[in-house]
Amino acid sequence: MEQCLKKSIEQYRGIIDHAQHLEGLLQDADPALLQAYTEKLQQLQDDAGLNDELVFDLYSSDADYWKQHPLFIERAQLLEQIVELNHLLLPRIRGIMAVIASELAQIKSGRTAVAGYHRPATTVPVAAREVG
Repeated sequence: MEQCLKKSIEQYRGIIDHAQHLEGLLQDADPALLQAYTEKLQQLQDDAGLNDELVFDLYSSDADYWKQHPLFIERAQLLEQIVELNHLLLPRIRGIMAVIASELAQIKSGRTAVAGYHRPATTVPVAAREVG
């Protein structure tokens, strides 16, 4: 069980370290970097989830003992840090998404306006040749 807890702690530290890069990525707003960040975060979370299944199985066998274990307490503190990071970053991400959605709506509206614009036909006949 201690090995599972140590691995879980290592995984959650990795998630926190990775999450701390998001602030800089949000400032740059590079879609390719954000996509790579998201994929890496998903992989880290999936890996932690697999290990957590083992932790929960072992924890349920003697919850009173394990919830007082120093490694379990450390793991719980890391999870609290992740929740706190989410609370800090989610409003910022939602704000950025709202701005992008607004910009996309403006672009779409501009395209519709441009598509509806037609050059007026000239009423003055244009001579094919000059007389002279």
